[in-house]
This record gives sequence, C-alpha cells and structure tokens, in this order.
Amino acid sequence: SFMGLIAGILAVPLGLMLSIVLIFVINVQSFGWSMAISPSIFDLSLAVILSIAAAFLAGIYPAYKMSRVQPAQSLRND
Repeated sequence: SFMGLIAGILAVPLGLMLSIVLIFVINVQSFGWSMAISPSIFDLSLAVILSIAAAFLAGIYPAYKMSRVQPAQSLRND
C-alpha cells in the first residue's frame, strides 16, 4: 500500500506535466489545435486512492501465501 501511495503521489505531478507537453506542444505541432486543461481535485485524489488500492490488492495473495510457509522448514536443507 505504501508503494502505491508513493506511486500515486509521484504520478499526479508527472502526469500533469506530460499532459501540458502533449496538449500545448505535440497537439499544436501535429494537429494545429490545443485545448484547456481542467484538472479536478476529485479526479487527482481518486487516482491516488486507486493506486493505493491496486497495490494493496496486488499484495494480498503473496502475503497470504507467505503467511502459510513455516520459516524453519523453508531454511532447512533437504
């Protein structure tokens, strides 16, 4: 979950910077048009929440599997 929080926090400003470059540079040069940027706090916070939830859900199964392993048996040489 912590990794998802860090990823979400880093993704928001980097995504905004990338969108500014795409809208005001690439679109103008390639297509000859631009558009307004209107980021909403709800959408940006939802992106961070979704990244936390995705990281949490991705870690549930491996954590469950590792909770079933006995450390002594795993370290023993057979």
